[in-house]
Amino acid sequence: MSKLVLSPNENAKFLLRNVSVVILGLFANQLLETFGGIALARMLHDPVAFGEVNLLLQIFNMIALFLNVGFNSALLFAISVNPEEAKRNEFRYSLHGSLYSSLAIGLLVVFLAPHLSRIYDVPALHLALILGTVLIAFQSIAAIGIAIFSGARSFVSQVSFMVLLTVCSTGGMLLGIACAVRGGTLAGVSLGMGIGSIAATGVVIWRVWKVHAPALRGTVPLRKLAKQLKYGVPLWAGNIAKAFQQPFLVMMIGSSSIVAVGYLTNGLRITGFIGVITWAFMIVAFPFIAEKSADRAEAVKRGTLCVRYNNLLLYPLTLIILLYPDAINGFLFGTSYVSGDSGVYTQLLALGTLFSSVGRLGGNILAGAGRTKANFWAMLASGIVVVALVPLLASDNPLLAMWIYLAGWIGSAASMIGFYYYEGFVLKWRQAFVEPLLPTAAMGAVLGVGNYAGSLFPLFLAAGLLLLVGLTVYLERAAPDSART
Repeated sequence: MSKLVLSPNENAKFLLRNVSVVILGLFANQLLETFGGIALARMLHDPVAFGEVNLLLQIFNMIALFLNVGFNSALLFAISVNPEEAKRNEFRYSLHGSLYSSLAIGLLVVFLAPHLSRIYDVPALHLALILGTVLIAFQSIAAIGIAIFSGARSFVSQVSFMVLLTVCSTGGMLLGIACAVRGGTLAGVSLGMGIGSIAATGVVIWRVWKVHAPALRGTVPLRKLAKQLKYGVPLWAGNIAKAFQQPFLVMMIGSSSIVAVGYLTNGLRITGFIGVITWAFMIVAFPFIAEKSADRAEAVKRGTLCVRYNNLLLYPLTLIILLYPDAINGFLFGTSYVSGDSGVYTQLLALGTLFSSVGRLGGNILAGAGRTKANFWAMLASGIVVVALVPLLASDNPLLAMWIYLAGWIGSAASMIGFYYYEGFVLKWRQAFVEPLLPTAAMGAVLGVGNYAGSLFPLFLAAGLLLLVGLTVYLERAAPDSART
């Protein structure tokens, strides 16, 4: 595969074109998850049962973080650098390593299942977790299949597989609930999601074989697995430190209030829509930066471009969630899931998502520049705060736990900025962070006045959105070419 070469004027077009494709796929994925949550809430009609199912789902999400042990990241890098060697050997190494790790994690889940069911006083959780080991095994296989398409820059295929996995798992969850016998809701959820995962993974592996035809026969030397681990573990560990916090919060809050789990999960689904923006830039940024990793000045320009466009999209959406959390919650999930606390959960999660984007996207940018360890340490800065302080100070106070969560991501953002300097990869801060704030500030001022305008509010809303778009277009036209190279 020849290297992708872009002229300076094509950089912004390449980035926006591919990010747009990925955002569309991730948005569809998030929409499916949200509709699944809405259907779940309306099928159960019971905040306690709703909280129990979401507790199970968050445990599955936390388990998924530990799968693959970085073998998928190592395969992604390998196929970006040497696709033929990756198909000949690296795919096989990654697949075996991932399966070994999923087997070990599955055995651990079986061992912990009875203890978790007692901790949360939900007996049905025991069988549901054991059945969920099927889901774990096939998720690990699918991740390896998706990695080979991601490394080949087949972004359409990558997001299509992600959407397929969500469709199958969400559909399986709802079907499992519909078919569950009395008292077997959690087991039905696990069984249905496992069947969905098997179906989706079958499609992914079929496409891998048809498009890339990797070699499956051959030895798997331990030194090769160790080499993949050396590259992949820092990224894997950073992803754990980054992503485990939300399911950890749900599990901690669930120990004191099952109902609060439902409010928190709804907030996670809402803020997930703005989280997909940074996720999309993370997916595209790695190969985009890696292509010019030997040219530090050009790589910095590309990194600045990624952060700039991420913020141009992320800032206004975050502001809207901060201003109207109750209205959004009520519209999506129904008035029975709206309370004074639910709005605060959503606002704090939105701010956390905003600050997390600095570390999440920054970690991938530096990884593309060959600095994978920075991703781990910046994410750890946030994770330590949550793990250390939430059980100590907020085990019985869900709102305080959310404030601690936000503080952790603020610390992570500060840490990542420090790593930019430490690695000699200093972004153009004004273009990356300050200029994108101006259109959102102008929109916020108009909406703030509109909140007191009564029936005329729709006019202020339209004016605010037009001002946002107009100022954004003006900033891009006025920016020097160096800001988009």
